[in-house]
Amino acid sequence: MQIKVNFLCRDSILAAPIALDLVLFLDLAKRTPELRSIGIQEWLSFYLKSPQTAAGLYPEHDLFIQSMKLKNTLRHIAGADLITHLGLEYYD
Repeated sequence: MQIKVNFLCRDSILAAPIALDLVLFLDLAKRTPELRSIGIQEWLSFYLKSPQTAAGLYPEHDLFIQSMKLKNTLRHIAGADLITHLGLEYYD
């Protein structure tokens, strides 16, 4: 009897950029005073299969909303205006 195992590491090649993004964003969160004291970083739920939230909050599974949380948090750190999709900027 023989057992043959093919371990090609193809999944790790695909996961490496995601892992690097998470490490860089967590380092950014650690260096940002507003995000350092928060604890759970909900804005990184875009990269995770099962997002965690603070106690009493509903975990958001919609990819569009997760992407907007990520983009708005990065825009907040950079000091830019947040994206709202309300369309109010056309009436100014």
